[in-house]
Amino acid sequence: MAEKVIDIIRELGVSVIVGDFNNPGYYVPECNTIWIDEKLDECQHDVVLLHELGHAAKQKNEIELYNATKTMKLKMECEANRYMISYLFHRYIKYTGEEPCRVDYLEFMRQNDIPLRDEDIVKEIIADY
Repeated sequence: MAEKVIDIIRELGVSVIVGDFNNPGYYVPECNTIWIDEKLDECQHDVVLLHELGHAAKQKNEIELYNATKTMKLKMECEANRYMISYLFHRYIKYTGEEPCRVDYLEFMRQNDIPLRDEDIVKEIIADY
């Protein structure tokens, strides 16, 4: 796990528990804990952890809103994906030294196990970088 991610975990005061779960990951705001399935490979683990950290950073006190409607849930999931993708893109640029406008976004998505449903988010993050 990258040092920066550890810093985010500490800053948010989040506990992270890895174990045998039926879900890749989830965040429980009532106990400020992220649960990650131990069966994930390293890349999947990082993606899921960053997504759940997005929930912790952006939505810690909004569980009622998350459960209010399907639209709100989708909006908040998108916000957590944006948090995760933004972190991964920043890390990608730092390590590759590539100019953001020259990044092959599909290759970036493939390398980071980002599903095609998030293609628009990736394009927006690259354009705004």
